[in-house]
Amino acid sequence: MNLRHAGLAAFVLLAGCGYAGPDSLRATRPAYNLAIQSTNDQELLLNLVRLRYRDTTYFTSVERIAATLELNRSIGGQGAISRTSSTAVKDTIARTLTLGPGSVSLNEKPTIFYAPLEGEKFVRQMMTPMNPDLLLLLARSGWSIDRVFSIGVQEMNGLKNAPTASGPAPSREPEFRDFREAVRLLRLMQRDGKLDLVRAKGSDGIELRFTRGAATTPEALRFKQLANLAPEAEAYRILIAAEAPDNATLAITTRPVMSALHFLSTGVEVPASDIAAGRVRATTKADGSAFDWQEMLEGLFRVRSSKSAPEDSATAVEYRGTWFYIPDDDLEAKSTFVLLTQIIALHSAPPSGAPPISYSIGK
Repeated sequence: MNLRHAGLAAFVLLAGCGYAGPDSLRATRPAYNLAIQSTNDQELLLNLVRLRYRDTTYFTSVERIAATLELNRSIGGQGAISRTSSTAVKDTIARTLTLGPGSVSLNEKPTIFYAPLEGEKFVRQMMTPMNPDLLLLLARSGWSIDRVFSIGVQEMNGLKNAPTASGPAPSREPEFRDFREAVRLLRLMQRDGKLDLVRAKGSDGIELRFTRGAATTPEALRFKQLANLAPEAEAYRILIAAEAPDNATLAITTRPVMSALHFLSTGVEVPASDIAAGRVRATTKADGSAFDWQEMLEGLFRVRSSKSAPEDSATAVEYRGTWFYIPDDDLEAKSTFVLLTQIIALHSAPPSGAPPISYSIGK
């Protein structure tokens, strides 16, 4: 190797990491994204399981991540050219290049800022009833109206959607069957393009409006009968249930997010031993027989449990010696879980002035 080639080798060593910044971004950004999404899902599932056991919940959010990348490169070396001569040998030129120790290091020092959800922020985000405009936004953005109303609405024109399940699981079966039938009828008509939720003309209110000719279909008439609505009308105002509704109004009472979490936590299946030991309340029907919460939540939400870690789950957590998980092929439960995360995000209050908790990783 001559000096020119050796110098080129040294240059390659020093310049080889010239694109470390963009390469590190490609490597780390998806990893951070996946980690935040996965841990958010695990925390939400964990809190649903805690509610089933009547244990204390706790919520945190990742406010921001500040990651510092530090690239260090070094190399040492020396070179010499010498000429020697003798009577026996013609002049000889000797070239030498000595490379000293070299090193390249890339250090990442992320700082993650967590913000606990507590105090005024908790009250505003988790304990305030959902805004009907939020339900309108979700229903118009592609979510099925029965899924949105099942999570967000507690009562509709006197039809009760398990109000006793908006807190810790009750000892008696809640009232829900007429409401469940009504929202399923709404879903059938929504799927067939027979109704929509729209902004009322000339006001900020919301209307449930049937498309032309759909107001007198059997599904529409049955829904109107359940909700005590005028059978001939094609549109009904949707109002917060602050006053007694008339037969031209659909009055709804929306749930706070925390009540929605309690409601869905009844879909967490717990080991029979925990029910027998009194760690989880057993809910019964009027005749004293056991009530299966899937009678209310079938096709909406279900969390399975097992003693060993599940092999194929969308999200899973271990709690009280049991694994709780949503199977990856349970599309209905996954859809409800995703909708719940969107409701929490959309219903979130502005951050308080209190500084978030800062936690550093690395040296």
